[in-house]
Amino acid sequence: MTVIAQRRLQFKDSYDLKRTIESGQAFHWFPSGESSWETAWRGSYLGVKQITSSEIAFETNSTETDALSQVADYFQCHIDVSSILDTFPKDSLTGKALDCCLGLRLLRQDPWLCLASFILSSTKQITQIKEIVQLMSCQLGVSISTPGSTRRVYTFPEPKDIVRAGESAIRKCKAGFRAKYIYRCAQEIESGRFDLEAVRLLSLDEARESLTSLPGVGPKIADCVLLFAYGFSRAFPIDVWVQRVLQDYYLGGKKVSHREMRQFVDGYFGANAGFAQQYLFDYIRSLSKPDWAALVANSPFGK
Repeated sequence: MTVIAQRRLQFKDSYDLKRTIESGQAFHWFPSGESSWETAWRGSYLGVKQITSSEIAFETNSTETDALSQVADYFQCHIDVSSILDTFPKDSLTGKALDCCLGLRLLRQDPWLCLASFILSSTKQITQIKEIVQLMSCQLGVSISTPGSTRRVYTFPEPKDIVRAGESAIRKCKAGFRAKYIYRCAQEIESGRFDLEAVRLLSLDEARESLTSLPGVGPKIADCVLLFAYGFSRAFPIDVWVQRVLQDYYLGGKKVSHREMRQFVDGYFGANAGFAQQYLFDYIRSLSKPDWAALVANSPFGK
């Protein structure tokens, strides 16, 4: 395989590739060496490597004329992270998350891959989600060679590929009950009854309502897709980890409705709520139960 394009990107602020790639927002990247990962991207090979704490390098065999700018957009290289982090609330928990997760970024993913991945994520851990994504890619996607290696990367199947293969083929990839949702979503998209690109033109509430009309897509999955694929910065996915953060630390341990949590999030976290959510999500998963209990005990909220 011939590498067509290579580029190094230097950032003013740190960019932690490992933390970003492994933070539960994308499931199609796989290690290829020390501080290196690879994937199939837009039908081509894409490799990326951490050079320094503020520099990354990537290579691709894509022949698209704008391949480099597309990769840069995927990694959100143009974002002024400092200005975003400055908008975060100034509480102790958020401050600790910022210190711990320095260099964490948000990716801008393909809407279909992102949607399918999070449908597959239901009741699954990150390693299990990656396994299902990889199995579906190997079985139903296109094989692509990698430079200087016998390894292969595989594209994630498009809706037309899934419709053609049938629901049973998805079940064989350990998707379980999620197979029917992936298959039915693929049918909706392939038939033209649902337009993923049209979601970009909607307001946040309209986009969330649109996505939750799809089979197997609830508010949490919809917000993941809105944040990680469409760039709706106020989208704030609430899974069991983030619900624990909201209820135990910010809402005084009270059991509140999803609507009440949403109201608190909208008022407290502001325009970059989704970015803050990813920092909190990544941080809390690293804590032991005693450490989390100590943070909750010292929370100034709801006392």
